[in-house]
Amino acid sequence: MKAVKIAVLCNNRMAIPALQALQSAGILCAIGVPEGNTDVIDFCTMLSKQSGVPLLILTKNQFHIQIQEMVLKNTPHYCFTMTFPWKIPSEILEKNRSFFYNFHYGLLPEMRGADPIFESLRRGAKETGITVHSIDRKIDTGSIIVRKTLPISSDMTHGMLSTHLSWLGANLLNELLLSLNDGYQGVAQDHSKAKYFAKPGAKDVCIFWETSDAQTVDALVRACNPWNRGAYTQWNGWNIRIVETTIVEKVMDQLHPPGTILTLDMENGFIVQCDKNTQLRLDIIYTDEGFMSGSKLSTFGLKKGDRFTWNY
Repeated sequence: MKAVKIAVLCNNRMAIPALQALQSAGILCAIGVPEGNTDVIDFCTMLSKQSGVPLLILTKNQFHIQIQEMVLKNTPHYCFTMTFPWKIPSEILEKNRSFFYNFHYGLLPEMRGADPIFESLRRGAKETGITVHSIDRKIDTGSIIVRKTLPISSDMTHGMLSTHLSWLGANLLNELLLSLNDGYQGVAQDHSKAKYFAKPGAKDVCIFWETSDAQTVDALVRACNPWNRGAYTQWNGWNIRIVETTIVEKVMDQLHPPGTILTLDMENGFIVQCDKNTQLRLDIIYTDEGFMSGSKLSTFGLKKGDRFTWNY
């Protein structure tokens, strides 16, 4: 890497491999993390103490001033944002053109929004990736500098895919910096292909058995693991989160309403009827009592023939 200086604004563990790579190359000059993010702050504090790279704990009401001070004091050539929750103020963008670049952990312009990993998994996408783009006034709309794809396997969870993408982000740094140092301005996005997905809400992480086949439920469960401790369902008003599932061949030919418990024992496991006459084994469950195998829910009174519901 050419002798440049890079500042990073981050809010998630996905930035860690890139931070380590930049620090190892001797070009990381400042780190900014929003207040309250204990896990990321703890790691960045350790990295700061070991390397001498200054760490800024950012606050929402002082962010405008803190960013200006960071630029003046540390004189970075570029500032990278990685899963950063706040917009860069427009007046700062205007004064620092070709300076701010965002690592978007999804493919643009098709997957704009706060959590493209969740949406890619929930929708059963075959691939995702990272798009590094210039930051402008609107979210996820800037010119694309680097775009790398990554296949999604049928067993990937949100956590697993996040880890794969975090390492992909670190591995593309050389190519990115070469392009920026050569003055590359990127390629404008085709806005006609753009789709924006809001941050997942409560309804998005609930299982609607009546309209979801086994593959759809399995995809939602993986998209919610581990950040939401699984996808929600209910039994007798009791909230249960499904953490891991397996699509199974039919264990019963007789039709049952979706959400019906078909088996609940140690031998067969916890199998539930889904839409389109498909069936799913619930392998791992989370409740307030802890994580457990699905079959253990029988100790709480669930039995064969009971039915899950969701009254949202």
